[in-house]
Amino acid sequence: MSLRGSHLFRQASMSAQGNRSAASLRLVLLVVGWILALYSRSAHADPIFYPGEEIAAQDLVESMNDQPPGPSWFEQWYHMTAATKQRQANWMTPLVTTTARLEQRIRYDVYDETKGNGNKEYNFGSGKGVSLIVTPTDEFTFSLPNYIDEPGVPSATGFQGEVLQLRHRLMASPENQKNYVFSVQLAALTPTGLIPDKQNHWVWTPMILFGKGWGNFTFMINLGTQWADGDNQQLSAPIIWNAAFEYRFGYLTPCVELNSQPSVTRFLAFGSPGLFVTPELLIGRFPMTEELRYYFGIGYQIALDHATIESKYANALIAKFHILF
Repeated sequence: MSLRGSHLFRQASMSAQGNRSAASLRLVLLVVGWILALYSRSAHADPIFYPGEEIAAQDLVESMNDQPPGPSWFEQWYHMTAATKQRQANWMTPLVTTTARLEQRIRYDVYDETKGNGNKEYNFGSGKGVSLIVTPTDEFTFSLPNYIDEPGVPSATGFQGEVLQLRHRLMASPENQKNYVFSVQLAALTPTGLIPDKQNHWVWTPMILFGKGWGNFTFMINLGTQWADGDNQQLSAPIIWNAAFEYRFGYLTPCVELNSQPSVTRFLAFGSPGLFVTPELLIGRFPMTEELRYYFGIGYQIALDHATIESKYANALIAKFHILF
């Protein structure tokens, strides 16, 4: 190839990359704008917790403050969180798909991943941790220490950054009524990881969360995007979606999930790489005390195409443990 031809080829390649980046940015701005619009509307309207009754969030705060003298602030806050949870459905939370419900819990997940070349990678924590209901419509989560271990590869082993997450519930209805929950969420991964072979950046993930139940059957879906302040080719995705289908039999809840996280260069919802199916079993909730309950889940995540196996992993055994309070 001549020097001029090589120069024109590089210009065309850079132009194509620029077009992809511009398209990615437009998509991100569109999704974020949609979430902000929904949030803005919810701030000017009373959230409908269940049909026939509209209750503003401040009403629950005022009811907490109207408690008779005697109870401590902690007891008042705990009464508020109990009332908040009663105004939504009570489904089980899948392994990967994010629930739209507000939860108060300690959660710990472990992934045993098998890569395409047969190597193992273990993820202890998986960005999960402590979730607290901080207002009648908001939940804040901070992750427990998240450790990645790839045996024999020191450059890929170490602690990841902290995950911070804010979820705002827009609307909800208990299971004995309309049986749905609709929320928006923003998660951030901090650039405080200690894995030598990975660049650490702020990674932002806004999402829309929805779930609907019919008796013991529940359907949940997530839709969002992901963007970083650097290394977007590795850390970002224009579309992230998850879907879960579960059916509860007493203490047993079998569930099947579809999980997709394509790379930044893929725009189709079902494009590769990044598509998994996850059959699983959720077991519980079992009482520990009058206020505390626990449950756990185990599942097997399977990559559905060769590109996913090459870029991510072939399969993963996933286990999680919850303490609810």
